[in-house]
This record gives sequence, structure tokens and C-alpha cells, in this order.
Amino acid sequence: MNFIAFPALGIKWMIDPVAFSFGPFSVRWYGIMLSLAIFSTLLFAMRQAPRHGITSDAMVDMFMFALPVSVIFARLFFVLVEWNAFRDDLLGMFRIWEGGITIYGAVFGAVVTVYVFCRVRKYKMWEWVDFACVYLPLAQAIGRFGNFFNQELYGGNTTLPWGMTGSLIQAFPNPGVDGNLPVHPTFLYESLWNLLVFAILMGFRPRSKKRGQVFAAYLFLYSLGRFGMEFIRTDVFSVGNTDLRANMLMAAGIAIIGIILFLVRGRTPDSAWVPLAATNAAPVAVEETKSEVETEEEETGRSAYGGVLRSLREKEAEQVVVDGTVLTDRPNGKVPEAASASDGQRDDAGTSSPETPDADTDDADGRDGA
Repeated sequence: MNFIAFPALGIKWMIDPVAFSFGPFSVRWYGIMLSLAIFSTLLFAMRQAPRHGITSDAMVDMFMFALPVSVIFARLFFVLVEWNAFRDDLLGMFRIWEGGITIYGAVFGAVVTVYVFCRVRKYKMWEWVDFACVYLPLAQAIGRFGNFFNQELYGGNTTLPWGMTGSLIQAFPNPGVDGNLPVHPTFLYESLWNLLVFAILMGFRPRSKKRGQVFAAYLFLYSLGRFGMEFIRTDVFSVGNTDLRANMLMAAGIAIIGIILFLVRGRTPDSAWVPLAATNAAPVAVEETKSEVETEEEETGRSAYGGVLRSLREKEAEQVVVDGTVLTDRPNGKVPEAASASDGQRDDAGTSSPETPDADTDDADGRDGA
């Protein structure tokens, strides 16, 4: 059984990277945390989607394509960076449960998928990307705890109160790390930074007026934090035989791309933010959907006085008036048979006069009691 501890805080947990096993199959905490990150943020996004004109079904359809593609690209990017570790163990490329994926590969795979998905479905790609990218840092914040259980992606030694250690850190320390001393919990730093990015993007998205700028802000903010984190992380991926850090160069490049994209999209004249109406039927004008009751409520108000006025109007609408005299009430606004059947004025004896002009009949049928 392995342990993870924060000595200065007096915290120690007995945690094995393997959560449980089914015969020869093992389920690791790393996979559990990744699954929790993916599906919890998907459910959150599905609840938010209708507010942005995206149906839950369309969101799930896109996710079903994006998830496997993102995982493949995330692993592929890691294998390319760490090719020296895999060229003699090609089957190791498929052991993803042991760790080893890159967020930039996942983002690239997701963007490619969304682009193809939107082209096929005739959706607005930039608006889909702006909506979905907000949830990426939340998923990253949760997923980083998979690295915690694996005791990986930690920084150099530190004397700070939250310095951590663990059985795997002590047994297999990264180069330049004293395994007997606490190290920086960089997984926690990055998780907290991602939560901050998530909060910023949630606040910026409804205020954004140009399509694509929310995604650009995500690229810049995440890469900014990742660039700073590389100064203290000890899992260094070098470029060739140089001292250049691949992740640092990647973070700097993506941050610059984010700035450029933000400025370019800001100059696009037809990129005003609108609900994602392409995923649904075209919205009906509000004026055309108002009922008569809603119209009357706007005219008279919703107060008690307004209610009295509406009641009087309804009563008047149910009455038939002839020469200022109320003959009878008409249900549902229809003229009763007895009142509408008269072809002219009746004399004192109750017989109709043939000389009565037709205009009187029109007057009786045409007035509304108003």
C-alpha cells in the first residue's frame, strides 16, 4: 500500500494508484478521475446548453465524436514528445492507464472534431467552440487529481507548509529531487489555476461580442499558467538533446496564438455574439407570440386595478347591444341565435316590419358593446 503525505500539515493517506481490481483487470484512480472530469463537466455543459440555443441531444452527439478523438490525439502528442521511451516498447503506447497524455493534444483533437461536426450539421463552429471551451479548464482541474494519485507531475523540493511527499516520490524521485524532502504539489497549483480560468471564462462568455474570442481567451489563460508552472515542474520534456522544455515552448506558442486569435476575431465585423440559433429553429419574434392576455396585461398592468379593467372588457365582449340596450349576453363572444335571427325592428305586436332598413340589422350585429 502506498502513501501520500503533507508532513508540515500532519496529513498522511494510505492510497494505492489502483482503486480496485476485477480479476486480472485493474481500475486505477487516474482513470476514475479522468472519467469523473469528463462526465461531470459534460452534464454541467448539457444543463447550460439550452440557454445558448444548443439542444442536449446535439451536445451529446458532438461529445460522442469528440471524446475518442481527443483521447487519441492527447496520447499521440505525448508519444511524439516522449518517443525515446516508446520506440523500444510500441505496445506501451496503448497503456494509457499508466498516465501520459497532453492537454494540447486533447484540445487539438476536440477542435478538429467540432469543426467537422459543425460543417456536417451546418452549425456555427465558432459559437460551438466558444460554448464548449469554457468547460475544459473545469475538466482539467478535476483531472489533475489523477496525477496526485499517481504521484507524478510534482515540482522541486520546498519548505512551504503544503509541501507533499509520497512512497513513489521517495522511491523514484525525478532528476534533481531529493526524495526524502517535500516537493511542490504542482498538480494542485495547476488545478487551482484552472478553476480560476473556468470562473473567468464563465463571466466573460455572456459579455463577449465577437465569436471566437472566448476560445482565444482560454488558449491564452491556460497557456499562461502552464508556462509559469514549467519553471517549478521536474518532469522535463526536452526538445531533442537540448535544454529547451517542450511544454514551455508549446505553452508560449499557444499563448501567442490565443492573443492573435483574440485580436483577429475582434476585427471580424460579422461576429457579434448571438444565441446558437443554428442548432434550433429560427426564433419567432416576441411580438408575434404574445397572447391577447399578455397584450392586455402590458396595456393595463398586472395590478388589482388592471385586473378590474380586464374583467370589465371581458364582460362587455360577451354582450349584444341594440340601440344602446343590452339584449343578452353572448357566450364565448358569439351572438346568440335569437338576437342574430331578427331581420329588422319588431313592432309593438311582435311582428317584423318589412320597411325596416338593413342597416339596423348590421348595427345590431356589428357593435361590440364598447
